[in-house]
Amino acid sequence: MPLSKLLGATFVGLLITSPVCVSAMDKAQSSTHKPSATKQVSPKKLTVNINKASIAELQQLKGVGESKAMAIVEFRQKHGKIANAEQLKQVKGIGDKLISQNAAYMTF
Repeated sequence: MPLSKLLGATFVGLLITSPVCVSAMDKAQSSTHKPSATKQVSPKKLTVNINKASIAELQQLKGVGESKAMAIVEFRQKHGKIANAEQLKQVKGIGDKLISQNAAYMTF
């Protein structure tokens, strides 16, 4: 005998749409589709001036989070303008990989 006849169609409908069941279904679906957890915007449409950018603007570059952005700003304050990518590599946490990923989007 079908469950709907035993329990009544209304009860089964309530059971399927209860918050617990819906939550379980949402978790199952979210495990297969994970949205991007990155806060960074695709750099294809932006250019960041390393000498003028704020911490938030620097974070738009791939691989630059809050701590690296703060390190860049602190370096600028201590040493003045950053002339080029080689000088930018003197900032703690900035290396060849980050430079190559963002070279087209950075100006000095």
